[in-house]
Amino acid sequence: MSFPRPLRILVAGALLACTPKGPSETTPPGAAAGDDESVPEAPPIERSGQLMSAGRHAEAIAVLDAALAKKPADPELHYARGIALQQVGRGDEAVAAWKEAVRIDPKFYPAHNGIGAVALDAGRLDEAVAAFEAAIAAKPDFPDAHYNLGRAARARGQNDRAAAALVEANRLAPEDVDVLFLLAQVDRDLGKRDEALAAATKAASLAPDDPEVRRTLGHLLMEADKVREAQVEFSVALQKRTDDNDAKLGLARALVKLERADEALVHLADLAARLPDQAVVWSEWGAALAKLGRLDGPEGALAKLDKALTLKPDLASAHIRKVGALAQAKQCKLAKDALKAFTAKNPKPEALAQAKAALAGCGR
Repeated sequence: MSFPRPLRILVAGALLACTPKGPSETTPPGAAAGDDESVPEAPPIERSGQLMSAGRHAEAIAVLDAALAKKPADPELHYARGIALQQVGRGDEAVAAWKEAVRIDPKFYPAHNGIGAVALDAGRLDEAVAAFEAAIAAKPDFPDAHYNLGRAARARGQNDRAAAALVEANRLAPEDVDVLFLLAQVDRDLGKRDEALAAATKAASLAPDDPEVRRTLGHLLMEADKVREAQVEFSVALQKRTDDNDAKLGLARALVKLERADEALVHLADLAARLPDQAVVWSEWGAALAKLGRLDGPEGALAKLDKALTLKPDLASAHIRKVGALAQAKQCKLAKDALKAFTAKNPKPEALAQAKAALAGCGR
């Protein structure tokens, strides 16, 4: 339902705003600002950030190395060096720099968070959780650490813990779209559909041009049977990202439910051309054609459903729709055979009940 969102690492530039600095080394103690009209050189963290932004990565790291030669016990410099290293793909060296920062100052929360982010990205979930917990212990009101902890907990399958972390991140940063976006997904996984819909709705109000948010809201609205509103969300998502196949499929499903199956056919044909091996696309195409009464022939609903079952023989939706399409065509013997074939696959009870209901037009 979603694309991955970025992990949160406090960039070195933001660190300048969080940490008070002493007098600049370029300004002699006691000197008045007007005594020297030359422009003082930026402090090393600021200068390295400027160089990184200009793509001069080696120079940026060299600036920090020179500063650390003078002040080896400065955790901020080690942290900034780690940021520079991480941005050029030298993750192991970045973690080493951040570990040095927390060795010097165990409460240096940005470094704990950076260590956790790299560990999470590498799939080392226990290490990531421990690092995020250390960051939170050092600074309980740091929302990025709570957000990252939520991601790590979800990756471990601990959705209750993920939800708790994300609720706290949302309390600390109520207009953070990434937090709301992930919270909506976790709440949905927990079966808390109302809470998920509320989080996604707020995220969409804050980021109306974000196609992932709009698509996710569309799915949640469909699950709430708010089909017309869902259709709008999927349409907006597609306007923002025309290659979003999931949004296109969601839009097609919404249109079929809104009795606009003829409009859905255009989207489904396009999806089948893009994703010819995706059984669900053929199943949805078959459902739309059945809705229009186009059952037979090589371009009819039954042909599309058979294609879906060729690609994925246990696809419940295609079996159910095939039974229904055959019953709709009064081909009752074939419909009963299709139900028998589906029953032989030991489907879930609710799916089998739907297939039996689809046969109702044929009687017993």
